[in-house]
Amino acid sequence: MNSNAQDSIPIVNQELQYDLDTNLTPPNFDLQKLEDFKTDEDFNYVETPQTENWWTRLKKWVNQLWRDFIKSLFGVDEIGGFLGALIGFLPYLILVGVLTLIVWLFMKVSPKEMLMEKHSIPEVILTEEEDIIQNQDIDTLISKAIQQANYRLAIRYYYLKVLKSLTDQELIHWEAQKTNHEYYDEIPNQQLKTQFTTITNLYDFIWYGSFDIDQTIYLKAEKEFKAIHHLIHS
Repeated sequence: MNSNAQDSIPIVNQELQYDLDTNLTPPNFDLQKLEDFKTDEDFNYVETPQTENWWTRLKKWVNQLWRDFIKSLFGVDEIGGFLGALIGFLPYLILVGVLTLIVWLFMKVSPKEMLMEKHSIPEVILTEEEDIIQNQDIDTLISKAIQQANYRLAIRYYYLKVLKSLTDQELIHWEAQKTNHEYYDEIPNQQLKTQFTTITNLYDFIWYGSFDIDQTIYLKAEKEFKAIHHLIHS
């Protein structure tokens, strides 16, 4: 039909007629049922926007990474069919595998052992000199060294005995990392300082000299060590 034919259709003005003869009864609505419908969630068609939390954001981030990976691998955003379903289910399999691994590792390590290890007191490893000064009978060590004619070792024990005596009398504050010169500076008495210098020189000469000493040399050195012990306790 062309435009000319459409223009030839006559327009008829019709008047709206009202039915005034039929007895019409207006519907009666139960207001209580209307209120019930309002509170029934089955009739609630208002969509509430979901509030994002860290879990939803994480899932979106993981899904986006997975889609980017699939696109880079196959060149398309989505894959249909069985392969698409398998690929879509694969991230959940990986997640289950990771969670299974975490649970397995947690079961392998006892929580009680972890707490005990965390709160256990670390073992203190003493140096040889610390062990001798703090825990051993130095006089007995000196006697054994003399019996074995190990005079160098006896002089070493004598020197440690001097340091222990100075510490016990609170004339020095003994620490393993301190030098002999630092001990010298701490000694308050000048006469004691002089004798400490004498036995320190003997100790350095005999112990670090790397040569054997005989009984005669030892007895001469022993006199100096006995002299400083007399000064310490006088």
